[in-house]
Amino acid sequence: MKIIWTFTLLMIPGVVSSISVTGYSGGGVIITCRYDRKYKDNAKYFCRGKEPDTAWIGWCSNLIKTKEKEKWVDDKRFSLYDDTRAEVFTVTIRDLSERDSGTYLCASDISWAEDPYTEVKLNVIKADCCEKSISLSAAAGGSVNISCKYPQSHSADVKFVCRRSGFDLCAEETSVKENRRWSAEAQIQLYDDREQQLLTGTISHVTQQHSAEYWCGVQSDQGHKSFITRVLISVTDIPKTTLLPPSSSSSSSSSSSSPSSPSSSIRTPLITEVSKSGFTAEGFSLIVPLVLVLLALIITGLLLLFLFKKHQSRVGGSSSQAGAGKHDLVSGTGCDYEEIKDTQKQLPTNPSDSPDCVYSTVHEATGDSQILITSADDLNYAVVNFQKKADCPDSVSLRNNQDYSEYAAVNHHTA
Repeated sequence: MKIIWTFTLLMIPGVVSSISVTGYSGGGVIITCRYDRKYKDNAKYFCRGKEPDTAWIGWCSNLIKTKEKEKWVDDKRFSLYDDTRAEVFTVTIRDLSERDSGTYLCASDISWAEDPYTEVKLNVIKADCCEKSISLSAAAGGSVNISCKYPQSHSADVKFVCRRSGFDLCAEETSVKENRRWSAEAQIQLYDDREQQLLTGTISHVTQQHSAEYWCGVQSDQGHKSFITRVLISVTDIPKTTLLPPSSSSSSSSSSSSPSSPSSSIRTPLITEVSKSGFTAEGFSLIVPLVLVLLALIITGLLLLFLFKKHQSRVGGSSSQAGAGKHDLVSGTGCDYEEIKDTQKQLPTNPSDSPDCVYSTVHEATGDSQILITSADDLNYAVVNFQKKADCPDSVSLRNNQDYSEYAAVNHHTA
């Protein structure tokens, strides 16, 4: 009867009679089961055979069953998603142990005949090469490096990193298919070194939204996924007034297997330094006002210096003009004459008219020099002494003016 039913399954297009899946202790698996289009409205279930080598439907104990479509349904360690558009339902098993090894069935529940199914042989082993769990931390805005080892038997398989969301182990997936080639630009970039059996992933410019559970795994050619290493990432916010010191933390990747790429500068640090300038926003806000105040003081000092210089220039000019107004030098032949303009108010001719007038007696000096007074009205008087000099003129005239009187003092200098 089993042989006949297996033959019937092989006659149904798109249905696989038996598949093999390898899982790893502490990890998980995703198993994809195809079914015929005519069963898309039927309930789907996943069960385990009671006997190790028995796949007969009558000896199968249900683990999860649902009529829901396009929606994840969870039951303990198992989840099921029925994608009617792709005619595939997916089963996820979490927290695997070696006891989970055995035979399972993916089946469609129909009432009028024997349920069609696909046999699944699950083998759960312990991977001594690989870590079960890794915890990483980073500051917001930095980068995170993920490094996961995998068994050599999966060297040729596709590698991936999945982000878990609820019971879905692979809500967001990034995969790499080539050896020693970075994956296309995405939120997570991957690099597969098959000689070292090392999968490397980099997440740049992390935020709080990157704090989550991730899984490193491999995908078989039949589309089944095996989750090997769990990666827990924690992202912390940067305080506004403090700086993080440079971090020496790094993921558990060996230096010999570190890949090189054009964007390796953003992949190497686990936690990027927050600020290389050493200034906080608060410190910068204090520096700007200080610079402005200093600049204002400099401008004020220059302005005061300019005004002081200008004032000094005016005082010096006035003094020069005053001196020039009081004394005018008149050159004679071999002699120096100084013309003095009297700015005093006129003196009365009669001394008794005003007590403020000052008179000097003019004495006639002996010698050849003469003093000629052209008029006696409104004059100031002074004593004039002469010393004979051969090349100077013998007479000096005092001139009278209606507004003021002019005197000429003649000094004879000995040669």
